[in-house]
Amino acid sequence: MTILFTIATVFLYIPFLLFIIVYLFLLKSKKQKALVLASDVTTFLLFFSVPASVEFLWGLSISAYIYFVALVLAIILLVIEWRNTKELEIIPFFRKLWRTYFLLLASLYALVWIVGLISIIVKSI
Repeated sequence: MTILFTIATVFLYIPFLLFIIVYLFLLKSKKQKALVLASDVTTFLLFFSVPASVEFLWGLSISAYIYFVALVLAIILLVIEWRNTKELEIIPFFRKLWRTYFLLLASLYALVWIVGLISIIVKSI
């Protein structure tokens, strides 16, 4: 049980390790969809990883803010999609939304860790 907990913790704080593992695993069987499926899996993990990383580095709890921004973004994109198309297709909309979440959360994750590393280096000097 401790091994599973350790693996889950590693993936929580280093979600792109899971991205690389899933991508390499799927590259052999589904070459076209390997990148898409790896990013989909990683997006789910990033929803927990970004708040956990911020709490680890600075002791701030931002989970509610992340989920609130995700909900507002979904509403905004839904209204835009609804105005641009006559019929709203749910599955393609969710794909666009999920990929947008991946881009935003991955950027936020990278920014958090870069700022965290810089602050740790500055404190140690």
